[in-house]
Amino acid sequence: MNFHYKIFPLSSSGNLTERICHQLRKKPGQLYATRFSDGEVYTRFEESVRGETIILIAQVHLPYEHLFELFVSIDAARRASAKEIICVIPYLPHSRQERKDDFRSSVSARLIADFLEHSGADRIITMDMHTTSIEGFYKIPIDHIYMSNEFIRHIKANFNVNNICLCSPDFGGLKRIKHYKNILGCEMAVIHKERLKPNQVSSMEIIGEVTGKHVIIIDDMIDTGGTICKAADVLIEHGALSVHAYCTHGVLSGQATQRIAESKIKKLVITDTIPHQQLPSNIEVLSCAELLASAIDHLLRNKSVKKINQNH
Repeated sequence: MNFHYKIFPLSSSGNLTERICHQLRKKPGQLYATRFSDGEVYTRFEESVRGETIILIAQVHLPYEHLFELFVSIDAARRASAKEIICVIPYLPHSRQERKDDFRSSVSARLIADFLEHSGADRIITMDMHTTSIEGFYKIPIDHIYMSNEFIRHIKANFNVNNICLCSPDFGGLKRIKHYKNILGCEMAVIHKERLKPNQVSSMEIIGEVTGKHVIIIDDMIDTGGTICKAADVLIEHGALSVHAYCTHGVLSGQATQRIAESKIKKLVITDTIPHQQLPSNIEVLSCAELLASAIDHLLRNKSVKKINQNH
């Protein structure tokens, strides 16, 4: 194994880094970060990284200062003569903007890729990208880790798989749902929805039989929670016994946590790709630290990262 590597947390990633380092039996390195009075970001490595492979653990949720802190830290590592810079970014921001959806709009997922490459990143490890087409924006390697195996184990431990129905919130998630269905051997459904604008759905239609079933919605992320809460209402109206949801990235912006707490969703399971301070009782967090630690370990041992996602 390559023992000559160091792991550094960004300022918002301390807890996740501790969990990853515990799995790898490593101590986190010291990366100093501060903000000047005008909001300008400054970072400095408190130990030598010359000739080292360094791993930056970056939870780059909003505000954007977290993302810019990553760019600055990559640049600092490059200028300090690090041999290789690996960025662990569990949640890639702007993943929903991978194409132009109208005239004169930005493809900001490509912009993020350009920033990371020009800053000096050599490799990226991420989880459950909104769409795998984003990988094509990068000239550097991306290791894409899936949370599905952990979610499937959790479902098997908490449900009678003979009485559940998996549900995709849109047609774009059908491939993901079919993977779960093939392993669990249960029914599936999909929700056809029409949007007035982003984060606002005008109508929903259930395709599939959910009557008398415990319905489990599977998605890669949950943002405002409006769509999934409305979906829970519609599923219950169509005879579902209960509604649960599994979403890797708990963005939970705006009034999302309150909306979910008051909804008909019995339990929402998310991961710690994005950190949260307080969550209602019907939101459970599964840590992604063990998966990310395994990805780092496989990478540095020159073992196949694909084996972590062997069911894919």
